[in-house]
Amino acid sequence: MVSLSEQKQDVIRGIMSRAVESKTLPALFCGITDRNGEIFMHQAGRKIVDDPTSEPLDEDAVFWLCSQTKLITSIAALQLIEQGKIQLSTPVSEILPELANPIIVTARDANGKPSATAPAKNPITFGQLLNHTSGMEYNLDGARYTQATKHAYSKDEDSSTFFRLHQGSFPGELLKFEPGTDFAYGNSTECVGFIVERLSGKSLDQYFKDHIFSPLGITFASFRLTPDLKERLLPLYIRDSEDKLARWISKPPTINQDPETILHFGGEGLYSSLKDYLAVLRHLLQMKEGTATNPILSGPSVAAIFEPTLDIPASETLAKMFGLPVGSAQFSRALMLQTVDLPGRRKKGTGSWAGWACTSYFVDPEEGLAVVFGTQLIPTDGWDRAYQRLWLEVEEAIYAGLQK
Repeated sequence: MVSLSEQKQDVIRGIMSRAVESKTLPALFCGITDRNGEIFMHQAGRKIVDDPTSEPLDEDAVFWLCSQTKLITSIAALQLIEQGKIQLSTPVSEILPELANPIIVTARDANGKPSATAPAKNPITFGQLLNHTSGMEYNLDGARYTQATKHAYSKDEDSSTFFRLHQGSFPGELLKFEPGTDFAYGNSTECVGFIVERLSGKSLDQYFKDHIFSPLGITFASFRLTPDLKERLLPLYIRDSEDKLARWISKPPTINQDPETILHFGGEGLYSSLKDYLAVLRHLLQMKEGTATNPILSGPSVAAIFEPTLDIPASETLAKMFGLPVGSAQFSRALMLQTVDLPGRRKKGTGSWAGWACTSYFVDPEEGLAVVFGTQLIPTDGWDRAYQRLWLEVEEAIYAGLQK
């Protein structure tokens, strides 16, 4: 059993409190679990910055998870493989005909927009969507991805409308490279979610509830921002020109939030409490260790979540994307993997990812713990540096205080 020393618990509380009291960051959440249950949970700050009447952040507060949605979608995908409905080698055009004729960008104009393309030689496979080697990359085609996610979908519109808006006048899905030859971060997982819907006959929201959330007792997680979830939803913040925290309300919308006119985006659309997300990570630990009651995945599927899949060029691209040493990062069918120990931090074999609005998590099977951490802050330049520094401080304090 893993525990965290009282002294380091106090250190983490202090780190979080100072960050919100100085208005460096909005309200913060930290949760740590081992396979048996939560070993530390703390919230710092009020839900609304600069409002002394606002309620303190609590464990049931709802966050926009952004790309932390991807893990849940990948779990659903692995379940479909177990059910015999699809294989890693399946060409996805068999389920999504919109991906039947992908094209590779070969040149750009002075504004960075694609000016020349060539047909891809190979089809995109399901496995390539899962490990981001499909060639899809966010904003490869300019602003069309954003337009497709903001669109208010009627009840008669589905993912076909998404592809129509996303592909625009191009004859097929734009790719950065030939499928399977490199790593690129894009809307691959959105496509995985659409595949889950078409093969299961359920909305992604309903599939998650039936096959992932309900079995784990999770209640505050959904694509649909219902009145109950909206009441618990934290506001989004952004840094203004003076580096001060400002509400996002005056900014363009991020994704459509109307629960009746949304498309369920498997790469970014979930809302959830971080406490509930921690329950998923705990179940992953339990399944990895073989102690889970009623596991939602088979042993081989769990192994696939922690097994590297990238060849050397693709793994080098991934490492460079995060400013990591070459050879230190890999990607499985669901998570980025640490291939070396980080001194004083997570161990080799740790799986992790994050959400755009400053949420983060990792699962460290060697140490037997999982951590989720976050706030609700839209970065103005890729990553919010203050958040990243704080997340590093918290991780170092966790490992310095681990007891077994």
